[in-house]
Amino acid sequence: MIGRHASKIVSPRSILVIRLSSLGDVILSTPIVRQLQRTFPDAILDVVVNERFSEVYAHNPRVRTVWPALVSTTVDGEMDAQKLAMKESVPGGRYDLVVDLQRNVQSATIRHGLGDVIVKYPKFRMQKLAMVYLKRFPDVTTSIVDRYRMPLEGLPLVMDTEGPEVWLASERAQGVYAPRRSPLPSYGNSPNTTSLSGMRVVIAPGAKHATKRWPPLYVAELCKMLVGEGAMVSLVGGPADVELCNTIVNAANVDIARHDGATSLEQTIHALDAADVLVTNDSGVMHLGASRRIPTVAVFGSTVKELGFAPYGTRHVVVEHDIACRPCSHIGRSACPKKHFNCMVQIKPIMVREAIGTLLGR
Repeated sequence: MIGRHASKIVSPRSILVIRLSSLGDVILSTPIVRQLQRTFPDAILDVVVNERFSEVYAHNPRVRTVWPALVSTTVDGEMDAQKLAMKESVPGGRYDLVVDLQRNVQSATIRHGLGDVIVKYPKFRMQKLAMVYLKRFPDVTTSIVDRYRMPLEGLPLVMDTEGPEVWLASERAQGVYAPRRSPLPSYGNSPNTTSLSGMRVVIAPGAKHATKRWPPLYVAELCKMLVGEGAMVSLVGGPADVELCNTIVNAANVDIARHDGATSLEQTIHALDAADVLVTNDSGVMHLGASRRIPTVAVFGSTVKELGFAPYGTRHVVVEHDIACRPCSHIGRSACPKKHFNCMVQIKPIMVREAIGTLLGR
């Protein structure tokens, strides 16, 4: 049993959590870090993460040190030097508990020799393969957050359902995690005809893989629809999303605020915190929005929520068009293998507009 050895830990003095990538997965690791810190408040708690995603933990007060994930020992022994520094930073020269939430060759290299007790996240490979290739779905969908807890089932964890968290520097200084929670009006029993006048809708049109991106012309049509109803619409994304957002703005030809091209999570977080509703693909920004407790409409194409990656810890609606070839991947693809892309093309803008109304009407 993967979690059995965790029961040997009575009161660890030091804990190391490893989750290297990607953005969404790293964000989804934050609840287990919070629960470990609340269970063992006097323990040293460190994390290892790829530098590209280190901002997720940069201001998290539950973590002592955010160690970079070095792939292998370099010519000048950089990995050895970091491991030595990690060992010297904890009592006894080894972490009492190492929690590997990545479980690949790189994380195995990193954790080797660093812990007295090492537990590893069950990756559910066969279940993923069954969904992708045989279209067999589990009877119960288990969130990745809940799966991350499985190797620690022998510990008396202080459980919660608060969702992920990405702290701002200002929140750390104040000692309070306080993502903005917009007061949402009640729309009774007619959510689909609700006026959005004055509502702030943030749209995240990007995603790393093409089959997880809702078509940009559909996003443009939704923007026109929302602005026509009096909503204030803005786009968010990173540098890789600028061209995509240009296409959307040019096609929509309405007043849309731009927050794409962001070079830090903090920039995107400030845009999200001003939102009443987030419309997003299955992407890292979806999980970032959940960490800020933004009500979310998530558009799923080649992936499915049964894989465990639906928004966690915030009110949400998933919009999807169920066809026989879904999911074609558990992470997304560069192009539709069937050439029709009906998983996204058949999700019309009015369907997403209705989902916004459904979310607001709850």
